[in-house]
Amino acid sequence: MPQNILILGARAPIALEMARSFGRQGHRVIMADSLRLTLARWSKYVSAYYHLPPPAYAFEAFREKLRQIIIDEKIDQCLPTCEEAFFVAMAKENLPCQVWTSDIALMHRLHRKDDFIALAQGFFTTPKTINAADFDDFKNAGSYVFKPVYSRFANFTLIRPTAAQIKKIPNASEWVCQRFVSGKEVCVYSIWAHGVLKGISIYHPRYRVGKGSGIYFEPVENDAIIQSVKRFGEAIAYHGQLSFDFIIQPDGTPVVLECNPRGISGAHLIGDDLARCFLDDSFQCITGNKKPMAVKFAFLITQPHRMLKRDFYQANDVIFNITDPLPLLLQPLSLAELLKIKFLQNKTLLQASTQDIEWNG
Repeated sequence: MPQNILILGARAPIALEMARSFGRQGHRVIMADSLRLTLARWSKYVSAYYHLPPPAYAFEAFREKLRQIIIDEKIDQCLPTCEEAFFVAMAKENLPCQVWTSDIALMHRLHRKDDFIALAQGFFTTPKTINAADFDDFKNAGSYVFKPVYSRFANFTLIRPTAAQIKKIPNASEWVCQRFVSGKEVCVYSIWAHGVLKGISIYHPRYRVGKGSGIYFEPVENDAIIQSVKRFGEAIAYHGQLSFDFIIQPDGTPVVLECNPRGISGAHLIGDDLARCFLDDSFQCITGNKKPMAVKFAFLITQPHRMLKRDFYQANDVIFNITDPLPLLLQPLSLAELLKIKFLQNKTLLQASTQDIEWNG
């Protein structure tokens, strides 16, 4: 039976992926975001679009507007995709529909980098991790990575820094220090229904914007990672989208670095099967698409020289779809809104894309 699906975080390419998946399955898709000119709002599968108050600055207004949308649109399922998931989790008890997040206390433990490493013991191989305020191995400073306990897209991360850089860290008690792990970086995206794994994909982010957001997603198969993630998600009875960053060491050992209790780009590798992962109790998707995916518009504006490489042409674009062309054609509007925020608020472009939904405990 068709359902009314509310997808939040319409700025994100994965929100567009979800809208298309649910729409093709015959469901009615409504989208909302605290930005106005978002990528996914232009999709032909979107029946209605709502502008939300920014949850990071106006949580009460956000909660009330979200509840009213759910009532007015008779929403059956609410799916946050980005970091607004934390604010939705805080509000979920008052939302009259199925909400795809775990409780906020669990999400907080997963999101905070030192708490996650403690929770991960016994399920994953982890690097040595301490509070940055306790660090004293300055003669081997280049063997460590430092990052804020709450951060995203590698914002402010110091990889193998000098002792002088470490000593300049502001409020070091709110940072973690991890032993640097060499190897191949992979990211894991998974979907959970009350402790049952419904979908999982693994990819190598071959190309990034700076140190942060990946824009090229090369599928990876690794059963050891799948089994460890499965045990972990079952043990904590997770509900919603759960993501991880790993390093696969040269000897093949996967080492988990951090966790993101929200969606990431691995959703593109599940693609059309996303809707069934969320709604079909008997369905499960393991590993997903075998072909690389890429945000090709991001290459155009950040690293156009890579557009000459063979792997660029081997990847499918996550935005382009011949039967749903407007999101591709109107991408410049989304970029223009972010550029306006960047210049008016003196932010980086990456900060402009997340500052209104960031949750830092």
